[in-house]
Amino acid sequence: MTIYTRRMAFKAIVLSATWFALPSHADTATEPVSGLSPITVMSSRFDEPLDQSLPQTTIITSGEIERSGLSDVSQILQKLGNVPTRINLSGTQDQSIDLRGYGITSDNNVVILLDGGRLSEIEQAAARTSMIPVESIDHIEITRGGSSVLYGEGATSGVINIVSKNHPGNSTIISGGLGSFATKESNLWTSRQIDGTSIALFGKTLNTDNYRDNNQAQVRTGGAAVQWQPDADRTLGIRLYSDSEDTRFPGPLTLTQFQQNPRQTFTPNDSGNISGNVVTVFGKAMVNNTELAIDANVRNKQSASNLPSLGGSTNISASFEGLSPRAKIHDAGFKGNDLTLGLDLSRWDRMYSSIYPAYPQYSTVGEHLIQNSDAFYLRNDWNLDSVDRIVAGGRVERIQKELAANDSSNLHAFELQYIRTLFSRLESYIRTGQSYRVANIDELRGAAGNLLPQTSMDYEAGISWNRLAPSNASLHVFRSNIHNELVFDPVQFININLPPTQREGVEIEGSYQAAPNFALRGSGQWIKAVFVDGAYQGHRVPLVPQFNIQTGVQWKPEAHQTLDLSARLVGQQSVDSDFMGTMPPIPFYWTADLRYNSILSKQWTLVASANNLLNRQYYDYANSYGAFYPSPGRNFGMLVKYAF
Repeated sequence: MTIYTRRMAFKAIVLSATWFALPSHADTATEPVSGLSPITVMSSRFDEPLDQSLPQTTIITSGEIERSGLSDVSQILQKLGNVPTRINLSGTQDQSIDLRGYGITSDNNVVILLDGGRLSEIEQAAARTSMIPVESIDHIEITRGGSSVLYGEGATSGVINIVSKNHPGNSTIISGGLGSFATKESNLWTSRQIDGTSIALFGKTLNTDNYRDNNQAQVRTGGAAVQWQPDADRTLGIRLYSDSEDTRFPGPLTLTQFQQNPRQTFTPNDSGNISGNVVTVFGKAMVNNTELAIDANVRNKQSASNLPSLGGSTNISASFEGLSPRAKIHDAGFKGNDLTLGLDLSRWDRMYSSIYPAYPQYSTVGEHLIQNSDAFYLRNDWNLDSVDRIVAGGRVERIQKELAANDSSNLHAFELQYIRTLFSRLESYIRTGQSYRVANIDELRGAAGNLLPQTSMDYEAGISWNRLAPSNASLHVFRSNIHNELVFDPVQFININLPPTQREGVEIEGSYQAAPNFALRGSGQWIKAVFVDGAYQGHRVPLVPQFNIQTGVQWKPEAHQTLDLSARLVGQQSVDSDFMGTMPPIPFYWTADLRYNSILSKQWTLVASANNLLNRQYYDYANSYGAFYPSPGRNFGMLVKYAF
């Protein structure tokens, strides 16, 4: 443990113990408003009733997750949250997530959180959501649009917060599944409530050959959560996650090879492994009209790849340490006004080595990056009356990188949003704000000089009707003007800051409960992402589909059976690094999925699925160097759950 880690751990323990020892005020706590959903969201990084969530936030409940039978967070986000995803080139089971059209850098333009703690990396890699057991999830919050005020760098397209169950009660869920490509999975979740203490243990295994040759994967995850809540005003807890994955890399194909046989590989001996641990200590207390909270987060990761096809190997070791004390003052200054303020202190430490004897120009030995970040944020949420609400906030952050040459950035973000309730179930809003991100370690390695921070000025308006009710709808219209966008330039073969770019689009989603046993749903995202200046002016940003549409129908022939048919349609998009739009684009594709859920008894549940039902051959990633990565063909799965 480093000195920095020990210092932060000491601060966390002292602050948690101090706040936890504060006197309880449970007797004076206000009662929840009648009729509100039991779901509490974290719109301000504190638990809030559902009606305080922002109108641009989509909620996926644990009930929806359970009924879907999905056992992977990436699939849940895509199929239940209408989140565009694509294949992850780092080889893990996690998908890359693209909320608002950032293409190949999408993983670095969205912040993925687990209970408010950052999972997103400072490298060009997808967040490791596959380690999270779905049985532990209370709900998932998807907030689209720049969110750097609360979450800092990288939250340029939005934030996804995966929230664990706080009071899981006494339950045990065991599940096992079989599927195509020699897939076998097993899951265990068990929890116990002993007076004010809740304890949960969980584990997950996955073995699969996947769709491509030489793409076998073995995943092992496990963890525990302990939470002590002696009364309504005080909570102290710890969460631990550990995961490992061994996988083989099938590599790219040419277009001709893809058309001949999309499952083949020409890198039969390439492989890699990744493992990591996450420990979070958290505490909360209520003192008079002020909520206090603190999270201390420690995370480490080791990964290695062996690439005989290139005659080399890569090794990475990284650690993250974060401390986030914060406070929320209710009725600050006047009634209905809530003021949130806090600090985010973090440190990344990463070692990287890659050895390619045949390509010495791409070899790096003992590269060491240290990134320190200190941020202060303030956010005010004022309910003027029963229909009008104003949310405003700002953040200042200093990020210092220690690499070959030290570099520091002083950054700031702001947001201003006006929300008006037009009718009892219809909300409208307008918002503006500025968000930012800085170059990650992979971008710094391939840069000709210092890269400037990327900033985005956002404008948005929308309406939301009847959220979480069986019949609901929402509409968002947005524009983002981005300066110094960070990207790889295939002509100069370096990472650069682009001339100004722009995203503008429309997002719509909704569902309709046509009958007690029949429901329709749909979502659509139309984005125009273009270069607005410079050599690429007028051309589309690569890997941003013109549209992404999902639609589905759910039928319950009997109370204990559910049949769900869905389709996904993805528009044409330029291949990666084709800034001039001169190469054949990734064509439009569509797929259909079918899921069947049967509650066999009080304890037993069966879920059967058929993905890519019509066996469409397609790819969602290709680049200007002629590399194509096929997506899976038709596959089947069956999962049996036993709960007691």
